[in-house]
Amino acid sequence: MPTTTSTAVVTEALQKLDLKSGNPPNVPEWIPPPATKEDVEWADILTVDLSLYDTKREELIKTVETALQRDGFFYVVGHGIEPEKLRRQFNFGQLAFDGVSDEEKSAHEAPIKEKGSFIGYKLQKFWVIKDDVRDRIEHYNFYQNQCAMFILCAYISDRYSSMDPVLRHPKALQPYVDEVKAFLEETRAKVLRRVCFLIDGVLGLEEGYLWKLHQTANGRKGDDLFRYMIYDPLTAEEAERTNNVMLNGHTDFNSISCLISQPITALQVLMPDNVWRYVKHKDNTYVINIGDQLSFMSGGLLKGTMHRVVRPPKDQVHYRRLGVFHFAHFIDGIPMDLFPSKKVQEKGHQIFEGTPPTTNEWEQARVKSYGVGDFIRGEEYDIEILNGLQIRHYH
Repeated sequence: MPTTTSTAVVTEALQKLDLKSGNPPNVPEWIPPPATKEDVEWADILTVDLSLYDTKREELIKTVETALQRDGFFYVVGHGIEPEKLRRQFNFGQLAFDGVSDEEKSAHEAPIKEKGSFIGYKLQKFWVIKDDVRDRIEHYNFYQNQCAMFILCAYISDRYSSMDPVLRHPKALQPYVDEVKAFLEETRAKVLRRVCFLIDGVLGLEEGYLWKLHQTANGRKGDDLFRYMIYDPLTAEEAERTNNVMLNGHTDFNSISCLISQPITALQVLMPDNVWRYVKHKDNTYVINIGDQLSFMSGGLLKGTMHRVVRPPKDQVHYRRLGVFHFAHFIDGIPMDLFPSKKVQEKGHQIFEGTPPTTNEWEQARVKSYGVGDFIRGEEYDIEILNGLQIRHYH
């Protein structure tokens, strides 16, 4: 039973956050830019229709297997999340960048190099793209588990205030935190969970195995990252120096990434023939790819997706590119060793020599060094050495 003191603390916190003052204000609507009419080379990305999950699961498993062994990307449709909810997340993303002052953004700047954490804002010009050209990317992030700590921790002790993302949120976003949290939970339940079950089938794991690495029976969860991200256009000079690259080619650091498709044509995936091709926009669709955690623990049977963001085609080059992302993570503290299935044990291979890092150790190391580390420079890509592995960063 809550004490009188804790009840007073919560009441005070709610009053300060003004979360009991009725309905939150209306959010300016994000107007999606028109799709490109330019002739570009599209990647042949497979589609998984989750509305068939209960009736044609084996077919879906085969589709996922082909996608994840070939290029690591697939579309998800039929997920059951209303289009209005997807669009509303873009409204919030727009608000995070256009409704918050530079001063307030700086006050919420993420401790990327210090702690290997993205919580808060990654401001522009933090990363180097190429030849001293810095990025024009801004994103706003919060982590699921720190999100769950909500109000109490920050007001009981200043010691915990850095862990409370509601109070860390800029004021413009505070009234919508509960809605964003609910959306993240819906994405986990309707997309991530079912995708995990399908990948269990691909790897010969007991059904539910991968989901238990994201959420245990007693409710412990991986520290998923939810992100709003915006790209401002490169100048013509910057684009020439970076060969039109806005975000260098990389694999994600986490287990499974869920991107809501948006109309600016800029995301490219490196296909098996070593050619970069564009990911085509599809309305109300998730774009799924796997990251290092899942790829490494599958013994390399599943392909960690190499992808990058480049300058859009001519008819979109002047638009800002707004994105909404859910980066799922395995639970902290799990050694990145091989999964226990017969298929992985026999056909996969150990990625690390000696003791592998844990899931959170790998994530933090990659966050700290991405775009700012000491790399071995190359013409096509740079190389970063991390835990004995050569990590490629493509130009």
